[in-house]
Amino acid sequence: MAESPTDSKPSTTQENFSEKLNPPAVAAPSPHDWPARKKWGNVILISAQATLSPVCSTFLAVGAQQADADLHVTSPAISALPVALFVLGLGLGPLYLAPLSEMFGRRIVYIVSFGLFALLNMGCALVKTDSGLIILRLLAGLAGSAGPSLGGGSIGDMFTREQRGGAQALYGFGPTFGPALGGIIGGYVAERVGWRWLMWTMAIASATTTILSIFFLHETYKPYLDARANGKRSAPTTIGFRKGITRPVRMFLFSPIVTVMSLYMALIYGVLYLHFVTIPLLFGPRSVHNLFTYGWKNGNEGLAYLGAGLGCYVSTIFCLFTLNRSYRALAKKYGHQKPEFRMLFMQIGMIFVPAGLFIYGWSAQKQTHWIGPLIGAGVFAFGMLMTYICIQTYLVDAFVEYAASALAATIILRSVCGAVFSIIGAKLYERLGYGWGTSVLAFISVGALPIPALLWVVGPKLRERKFAG
Repeated sequence: MAESPTDSKPSTTQENFSEKLNPPAVAAPSPHDWPARKKWGNVILISAQATLSPVCSTFLAVGAQQADADLHVTSPAISALPVALFVLGLGLGPLYLAPLSEMFGRRIVYIVSFGLFALLNMGCALVKTDSGLIILRLLAGLAGSAGPSLGGGSIGDMFTREQRGGAQALYGFGPTFGPALGGIIGGYVAERVGWRWLMWTMAIASATTTILSIFFLHETYKPYLDARANGKRSAPTTIGFRKGITRPVRMFLFSPIVTVMSLYMALIYGVLYLHFVTIPLLFGPRSVHNLFTYGWKNGNEGLAYLGAGLGCYVSTIFCLFTLNRSYRALAKKYGHQKPEFRMLFMQIGMIFVPAGLFIYGWSAQKQTHWIGPLIGAGVFAFGMLMTYICIQTYLVDAFVEYAASALAATIILRSVCGAVFSIIGAKLYERLGYGWGTSVLAFISVGALPIPALLWVVGPKLRERKFAG
């Protein structure tokens, strides 16, 4: 007996009922397809957050003596804690901010975190005790870490592989140039109106950025946008909240590529902060620990940060014009795309890092003209920022969906090293002098030089070990 039409397929009524129970998934428009104006508006706001947090890290380095006198601090170790714990907070914040952004979207995390950052800086401006300042600075570091930790992932959300090199260059300028900018501005602000106005300045700037973000920052995380398009409150996930929060640590421990990149980033970022907090030793108005000083006064010692700042600026311009072009050229040459195409410029950057350190350390040790150490700082910063941008872009290429957590894994260790180097910097130079103290770090950088070449060869095999989330 032949089947009737009603036996062979569901009725229209049954189809409508099924659709109501399980409506078809709706895909939100991809941020890759946004107009350039919308993308770059987002990049500017994210870069502003990623710049202000590192600026805040060195603000108190140049105003430390004033703060110590005002709060009756006599211990050098206690004096270093407001800077060190802020940097530590920048590293610990991504542990929870990056996974939260992959569950509830980037935008809400940016806005809430930076709003709290503004309020905590107000607290730092009003605090009356050294212990209160230390605690508030740690909390401010935790809140201010959204920009430095999530920006790379947001750029990966908006730009394709062939486009994101330039955007990463602009964004990467902030986390590396920010500390130098903080030293330059902070020296004059502290000299003229006192250290508390350093904190008021940061509170005003961060509050303004938060307000602009509320009105103009757009959500970029595609899984979250798809979830919202389907009436859900968070991005779909097959893992629990606990696993989401621990994802950056697990990526650091069990993904070899993330581990290697994190260790090298920690080294160069630690050296960067060592340089920033020891600028007052080399250029300050009076000698400390019997070390040579150029004796700059009246806030002018902040100008010594221009060496690293200029190196970052030149590196940014260089990367803007070369990274995307080199990636497209290699993709055309080999007939396919892969993250390892970023290794060429990472190798170039890593060569500049130890070269700059040797120039900086030994020109200071030999008490040459002050331009010598500044040239060394500029060469180091040029290579450091190029390496930083390539690492960021490589990890975004390799871990698209979990890019924010992969980048957070690198930030955790680099900020810990930055905090440690901030504390031990004076002791290192006191014991070894500028020459050998810096050379120890340069020799470690030399030992790391084969990393890009090795990843060019074995990177694809390592990436086959997919991270399960």
